[in-house]
Amino acid sequence: MKYLKRLFKVLDEWKSQYLIAGFLIILSAVFRMLEPKILQVTIDGVVVFFLNDGKSMIENPDFIAGLFYNWLPEIRLDNLLTILFYICLIMVAVSIMRVITQFLSGIITASATENAIQKLRNQLFLHIQRLPVSWINQKTTGELIQRTTGDVDTVRTFLSKQTIELILFSAVFIGAFSMMFSIHWQYALIAVCLGPINLILAVYFFNKEGKVWEEHEAEQDELTRIAEENLSGIRVVQAFARAEFEIEKFRKQNQKKLKVALKHVHLHKNYWTIADLLINLQIAIAVFAGGYFMLNQQITLGEFASFFSYTLLVAWPMRQVGQIVSKMGMAKVAMERIAEILDAKEEDYTGEIPKEQHLIGAIEFRNVSFKYHETDKSWALENVSFKIEKGEKIALMGKTGAGKSTIIALLTRIYEPTSGEIILDGKPISDYEKSFLRSQIGVVHQQPFLFSTTIQNNMVFANKNADETEFAKAAEAAQVEDFIHKMQDGYETMVGEKGVTLSGGQKQRVALARTLLSNPDIFVLDDATSAVDTETEFQIQQALNDYITDKTTIFIAHRLTSIQHANRVIVFENGKIIEQGTHSELLKKNSFYRQVYDIQLVN
Repeated sequence: MKYLKRLFKVLDEWKSQYLIAGFLIILSAVFRMLEPKILQVTIDGVVVFFLNDGKSMIENPDFIAGLFYNWLPEIRLDNLLTILFYICLIMVAVSIMRVITQFLSGIITASATENAIQKLRNQLFLHIQRLPVSWINQKTTGELIQRTTGDVDTVRTFLSKQTIELILFSAVFIGAFSMMFSIHWQYALIAVCLGPINLILAVYFFNKEGKVWEEHEAEQDELTRIAEENLSGIRVVQAFARAEFEIEKFRKQNQKKLKVALKHVHLHKNYWTIADLLINLQIAIAVFAGGYFMLNQQITLGEFASFFSYTLLVAWPMRQVGQIVSKMGMAKVAMERIAEILDAKEEDYTGEIPKEQHLIGAIEFRNVSFKYHETDKSWALENVSFKIEKGEKIALMGKTGAGKSTIIALLTRIYEPTSGEIILDGKPISDYEKSFLRSQIGVVHQQPFLFSTTIQNNMVFANKNADETEFAKAAEAAQVEDFIHKMQDGYETMVGEKGVTLSGGQKQRVALARTLLSNPDIFVLDDATSAVDTETEFQIQQALNDYITDKTTIFIAHRLTSIQHANRVIVFENGKIIEQGTHSELLKKNSFYRQVYDIQLVN
């Protein structure tokens, strides 16, 4: 129930518009209720009168019928065409008013829904941006895409159509039943006698619908994940000739989704078959009962005709309640999945921003330990302590998984230490506002991410205000100038999704230029030149001196040529520091660093 409440809460800001739309749709239903009455008046007051040569007149008509009789001229044998003309005018006027109110209600509903859904999409996307990486890593990209697109569209469909339809169906049912009740209350009860059974069936269907649709969306998440992953890695798939494997993987998942979809179809098939049987049986009972009451002169022929029309009007919402319940079940599941994201706790960005808007760059890790998951048996970092002085150039070394990148993740507060503390410029790092902190620590990753836009837009991503001189200097330092002239459109070249049209080395150079343009106070180069050749790497290192002079810089690399000029090297193994010192000091030891040196530079 709470998710249904949240579903309607999406409309909170536009509830006044929905109230107006609801009022108009109720007004439309009122006009619709008048149409069978016009038929009743036509039969009882006109047709029967003329068939009996004016000898039969309706006495004591009900209130609504009486109003229509008052609007008509005096019914005489010599003015048939005039009476029929008046009846046609009334019918046309009522129909026009019904259409106008329904049309206006639809416009207002559509406008309010689109605005509400736009706000929901923005709120959802904004919230995802503020969620911790640890939470996002628990979800697949396909799942998040499906929830921010498919599930939002499911909510949109329900709010734009079924919400107002629910009001319309309720108004039609109440209106039609009231009209029947005013004519003959026993007949009215007979005309809806199967309604409770249909309602019980709809509630049962609602519960089943939610479970099946939840299963369906889970399979859709996985299908979206497979498709997104395949398209992102299409070059790898083709390079290893694994297209058939990927096709088979997609086919199997698509088959799983098909099974759930067919289960959904079968559920609807069974429901609609039973519901239609009940509705048609209800109509048959109403016709039989109406004939009985008419033959016993308890109702007139016109009342029977109008009663039959009202019976059809009552049957319509009784049947359509299943559709509303179906869409409500789907919307409930969708809102539940959306709410899981919206209820996830955002990162705490609160903290201090120094008055000078800059960092000095003095870093200290004090007995820092960290696990990515509480259930992990081993530590990513265990009791790590070290200091980095302002402007010092520090290199981190170690085997894959030793803890080097974890140091950077903690330094930028992507994750928080399990125990211990990190001190930055004499203050606990937790005191700093996260957005400020991350903007002042420029990280270039080994496998950088590029957006599917131009090379220039990727370079100025972190600094939209960079001037031409700054741009040219960063491009030259990162050796982007070395390959840009080969591009047909130069800096306006589109790089494709995730930079797919560029080589690994080109992507690294564009990412490096992007960080240089952001002009951070602390540089972190995480194997940032591993994909470029040795000569280009040397040129980049020489050009970097202008940027990193007097700035704290952390190098993470496996090639000693990238780090041998660092002030100090810290070597990690299994989340612990096993040695540290200058290049010369470490070479004197028979240690991991010496072994790497012998392999790379001696042999």
